[in-house]
Amino acid sequence: MRQRLHVTLRDAEGALQRLLGTAERRGFRVCAMHAEAGGDACEVALTLEGARDAALLVRQIQRLHEVRAVKWTPG
Repeated sequence: MRQRLHVTLRDAEGALQRLLGTAERRGFRVCAMHAEAGGDACEVALTLEGARDAALLVRQIQRLHEVRAVKWTPG
């Protein structure tokens, strides 16, 4: 099942890599990604595919130090 996430990250070294690594370690494959940096933040739109519960992934992403906001759209 495909999931869409919109994540706002603090612009810090390695933040995007930690975000993607968390998704992949939790069993999701990144199908598409768009990232845009501006000021001290980075907006990331991800389309993920996986059979696991995306709500759990959202909670785990919210725990990353650099994450300011996460918006999840199922399907």
